[in-house]
Amino acid sequence: MVYSTLTQTTITSSKLQLTLNSVQSQLKLEKVSSLSEDTRIKYLEEVVIKAGSDPDNSKSMEDIIRKKNVDIAALKNQLKLPATEDP
Repeated sequence: MVYSTLTQTTITSSKLQLTLNSVQSQLKLEKVSSLSEDTRIKYLEEVVIKAGSDPDNSKSMEDIIRKKNVDIAALKNQLKLPATEDP
């Protein structure tokens, strides 16, 4: 009886330890992902500031995106890619 209870407790403890390890691994991955995203956001803000725009001004951001889209369209026209081909 005592041996059975001890065995069940040991099995439960092992399962809980595995679950804890899994959760810790997942938290580490999420932390790294979040840090990576924060780094990318900071880098993009620095690029926008270097370009001479205020990142808090949504109008300037729209202008940058519009210019980028125009540049991409011009490059596509220069390459003269068929519409069915993936650029």
